[in-house]
Parts: sequence; C-alpha cells; structure tokens
Amino acid sequence: MTLNRLVVLLTPLVFAPAAGWAASAIAKYAPGVDVSQDDIQKVFIAGALIALAPAAQWLHGWQKHEARQAAAEQAVETGLAGGGGAPALAATAAAPEFDGGDDDFDALAELDQFGEDDLEDDDLDALLADDGELATIES
Repeated sequence: MTLNRLVVLLTPLVFAPAAGWAASAIAKYAPGVDVSQDDIQKVFIAGALIALAPAAQWLHGWQKHEARQAAAEQAVETGLAGGGGAPALAATAAAPEFDGGDDDFDALAELDQFGEDDLEDDDLDALLADDGELATIES
C-alpha cells in the first residue's frame, strides 16, 4: 500500500481521534488550565480538526508531485525531454550571469528593451483616457 493511501486511511481513523484525545486530556489534566466538562468535547473536535489540516495539505502536495512525475514520464515517452528541450537549454545558457558586481548593471541595461527616450510622459498621457483607463489605440 502506498504512503498516500495510508495517510488517507489512517488520518481519520487513528491520527485525528488521537490528536483529539490528546488535546482533551491536556485540557482536562494540565495544571493551570480551567476547562469545563461541557467544553471538553469542543476541545476534542478542535484537536481532531488540527490533525486533519496537515494531512490534507500533505495529500494536496502529494497529488501535485504525482502530476509532475506523470508529466515528466509523458515527456520522456513522447521525446520532448531529449530533442525538444535542447533549444530551451541553449537559450538558458546564453542568459547573462549575475555575480553582484558593477558589470551586472551593464548586463541589465543591455537587456532593457526601451531606451530612455523611447517612452515620454506625453506618450503615456495620450494612452490614458479621461477616466484613467487605457484608451483604445486606433491604427
């Protein structure tokens, strides 16, 4: 039996009741904690719910992991991982490296697609309509 199935099976049957029992035992027997007999059931339910939340979050993450694994296996089967991924790797290798020095600002300036004079304030005002929304550009 896989781990995710054990979590689904054991959380509501074992872990949540155990957490509820522990919370109610602490509320009942801990020194300095004054909880009435009528509120012990509420403490039990709160403890059980606290145990269910991490289990649900873990299962959600497990499903995402399985989806990523299935997508990777499918990519390998269809051949996208070998031949289709090469151009993306080449584009990644061509990206500039940043080490925190002054040359990094020069590399960022080369990546800038707009020059200082390309977009003036008047151009921006022309794009905005009277109500502040973007005006439609007519060609």
